[in-house]
Amino acid sequence: MNNAAEILRLIQNIVRLGSIAEVDHGAPGERLPCVRVKSGELLTAWLPWANGRAGETRDWNPPTKGEQVMILSPGGDLANGVAMPSLFQLNHQPPSNDPGKVAREYPDGALFEYDHARSVLRINLPGSIEIHAPGGTQWYGNIDHTGDMQRAGSYDQSGGTHTHNGKNTGSDHAHSGIQSGPSNTGGPI
Repeated sequence: MNNAAEILRLIQNIVRLGSIAEVDHGAPGERLPCVRVKSGELLTAWLPWANGRAGETRDWNPPTKGEQVMILSPGGDLANGVAMPSLFQLNHQPPSNDPGKVAREYPDGALFEYDHARSVLRINLPGSIEIHAPGGTQWYGNIDHTGDMQRAGSYDQSGGTHTHNGKNTGSDHAHSGIQSGPSNTGGPI
């Protein structure tokens, strides 16, 4: 065995660039998620991929086939390598190049973007939002809504005004053309 050649091979394997060739999403309680990476002519064995968090707080954002990664192999042994996602490519551009924003784009076109330069959170979805919060939700600040609204349950308003098509429908609204007695009133004025 040529020791110099073996040492050179190990050094070259400490850090390698490649692309995800296969993804195994794992099976809970049976096997952990892993990937195979193509680096030049080399196809690695199954390797774990590094994730944002994997303790009591955990993330799930699996890499996808073709995604460019870096393989870190302690001591140059690829059998102990870890795929480190991810590197931008010309065909996988960042969702923003603005240094004042943090953004995440999804395959269906959904975009979550926080513009910290302007203190604005933007969410653009091709679908819907579901919020399950048995303890309730609280909103502070004004709400502008466009579109239809359906609701179930009680409605309670404290303070402020309530209008419909520019007419006061709140607790202090008045009616015109009525006489006291058992008759129903006309609409609010």
